[in-house]
Amino acid sequence: MTHPIEASTVQAIDAAPYPGESKLAFLPLECSIKASNLTCLVGPHRFQLRAYLHMLAGITKPKQGRVEILGKVASELEQSEWRALRAQIGYVSGAAPLLSVQHGLMNVMLPLLYHSDLSFRETASKARALLDQLHCHFDPTLFPAMLNSFHRSQLALARALILDPPVLFLDVPFHDLGAKQREKMAVLLGEHKSNRAVCMIGGLQYTHFLEQHATQIIFISDRKIINFNGWDAFMHSEDQDVKDLLSVLQN
Repeated sequence: MTHPIEASTVQAIDAAPYPGESKLAFLPLECSIKASNLTCLVGPHRFQLRAYLHMLAGITKPKQGRVEILGKVASELEQSEWRALRAQIGYVSGAAPLLSVQHGLMNVMLPLLYHSDLSFRETASKARALLDQLHCHFDPTLFPAMLNSFHRSQLALARALILDPPVLFLDVPFHDLGAKQREKMAVLLGEHKSNRAVCMIGGLQYTHFLEQHATQIIFISDRKIINFNGWDAFMHSEDQDVKDLLSVLQN
């Protein structure tokens, strides 16, 4: 399915998230995340990055400004409108594991069973087809505890993609994978980012993926927000705080 480029965007307009109990300053963000583009939020404080990611995904309301997802202001939607919009947003989080009491295939099927009118058999068929696309060469009727970490990560990605969302958020995805497995997962992510607006945190674990696919990297700290047009601009920044972050990465 090809998603309309005009609709597949997330925009933050002078938007800042609630800081919660943090003493850090949360500065207003201006950005546009477009279809077939990958945006990565980077910075010294992961919990701060997660607050901005949740705001961009519509999970939390901004303290100031507004966030538009597919042309709609998420914080102003009624429950039924939000449910319809939520079906168009994929979300993968390392902190949101698969349901242990359901086998792998059912974990992938559940969002489609909830949001669509397809029969159980049609849903299972679509889920199996997606697993094939993600090169899931294992028995999907096994329970998550019986699978290795890479297979569980494939299922988590399939669960996020089963509704064919035009917007995909990645929250420190696949954090428990080893280096070689991360490279394999980066290949899968690259294959399935086309025609989607993708935004992630934790991307510095996938430097080759960012180098190949990132069209926007946004550095966020309590002192500044800097938008970079891709990996090369980020790597050659003269900003000292960015240099400090990169030195940690390179060491």
